[in-house]
Amino acid sequence: MIVSSVKFNGYKSFPSGKEYEIDISPSVTVFIGKNNCGKSSCIDVLETALMQNRFLDTKNLFNEIAVSFTVNSTDIGKYFSRYISGGRGISGSYYSYGSKYINQKIFGTLQVETSISNKQSVVLALKEDQKQINLPICKDNWTRLLHQHNNYQNKVNFRRLNADRDIVPEEETDDESLDFNGTGATNLLRKFVNNSSYDEEIVEITLLKELNKIMAPDSHFKNIRLQQIQEGDKLLWEIFLTEDNGKRFALSKSGSGLKTILLMLINLYVIPHTAPYKNKDIAYSFEELENNLHPALQRKIFEYLYKFAKENNSHIFITTHSHIAINTFCGKDKTAIYHVLKIGSESQLIPVENLSDRMGVLADLDVRASDLFQSNGIIWVEGPSDRVYINRWLQVFCNSEFIEGADYQFLYYGGRILAHYSANENAQSDLISILTTNRNAAIIIDSDQKSDEGTINDTKTRIYDEFSKIGDFCWITKGKEIENYIPAASINDKYGSSLDNVGQYELFPTYISEIDSSFSNHKVSFARGIVEHITKENSSEMLDLETQIKKLYESIQAWNRSF
Repeated sequence: MIVSSVKFNGYKSFPSGKEYEIDISPSVTVFIGKNNCGKSSCIDVLETALMQNRFLDTKNLFNEIAVSFTVNSTDIGKYFSRYISGGRGISGSYYSYGSKYINQKIFGTLQVETSISNKQSVVLALKEDQKQINLPICKDNWTRLLHQHNNYQNKVNFRRLNADRDIVPEEETDDESLDFNGTGATNLLRKFVNNSSYDEEIVEITLLKELNKIMAPDSHFKNIRLQQIQEGDKLLWEIFLTEDNGKRFALSKSGSGLKTILLMLINLYVIPHTAPYKNKDIAYSFEELENNLHPALQRKIFEYLYKFAKENNSHIFITTHSHIAINTFCGKDKTAIYHVLKIGSESQLIPVENLSDRMGVLADLDVRASDLFQSNGIIWVEGPSDRVYINRWLQVFCNSEFIEGADYQFLYYGGRILAHYSANENAQSDLISILTTNRNAAIIIDSDQKSDEGTINDTKTRIYDEFSKIGDFCWITKGKEIENYIPAASINDKYGSSLDNVGQYELFPTYISEIDSSFSNHKVSFARGIVEHITKENSSEMLDLETQIKKLYESIQAWNRSF
């Protein structure tokens, strides 16, 4: 995407005089908010900015709309001469002035220009209020640089799938267009399957494979066919899907969720092979995909779009009022989330950048704590130092891609307090249910054994049995405590010592005392200092550590399974 961001003010419910900027440099940009809050207006703005000829029809709706480009060294070298004979900037040559702005954004405002023949066209004019550059200096250079990008719309196209959409039987036409509400989808697939000018494998293999990837394991289709049907005096084309059991059904008779998924995939995989979109970058907009979709399928679709955008270097805009988008996209690389909030008759656009912003979105959507689990699973541990070690081990043994706080979270039960918890749904009323905090749970417990003959106490045995009964992960350490899994190599690497590995049942504070006599008073800071020295090579032989961490990772995978 050539454009870095879009600024606008004074469009529909967004008030004049207040400027909003949408960052479009990430792979996915999400607009989340209630119905009729202004999410679709944001898509209107982006469509106008990226397909700037649309501005000819919408210019009176905007107070101002501008696009930015990130300046690179090639731009500066081309438009800011190194020679003083060309004039001076603030100091020295134009180049020495311009080079200070490499990797900064320069904004151009969309304006309509009328030619002598009275023909109108859209041009970019240097935005006058750019605080990051001193416009009186080298203004002509900046203008020439901006004009280089003036025809960026020739390289970009914009695809939109509206919230109101459908796929229906259609008459045969020569048109290969697909409207934003789904009209034309059946005819477009017909052309690809039945016309020799098109590659039928795009539909019969690629489209079908991607559809099955999303629908698995609930459904699987072995083929997709386009056939004619008679409706009254009309001969129409219909899309048919055949399941593995041989049952065939017409798409128009199926649920709207399946139609939504297919329309999304047609935009991603079929549209790029049609004449208007070939050899162009396509920006996609999908509005309220969650309509009539089960939460698990919503999660799959959001994850699918995120992976598609990253793998294909595409940009996808999503509007939603589903709280599932928060957990799916928050914290992910190359994503931007905006909360669209309407107060009275005016809309606001608020970047979601931290936990407080996320909570604001949930409050606006009237999502309550009982309506969702804020993370996909809970790992129960005795204390905060355990969290530090486990996160490190998940990395060294599993190369974990999961994010703490979204994909999983830690909660602390604090030693003897464990006796007050239960994973039994029918436990006595004076025990606290682990499962009501989050149904997806794993627990790690220090054995506190002092020898091979030592026994596990009744509370730990009860918790282990309860977790085993429901098929959840419970690890009672083979060593005395979690610290008995720390390899001597990592300690020696950090402290320059020459210790042997701690004994399986040895008291770790005693073991480490010659290096750190006050270990028990700062277990967390000790953990943070040592984990960077923990590696797979020096830890893989530590008791049952690698086996148990891989089992824990499998649990986290199950909590977050999308495909």
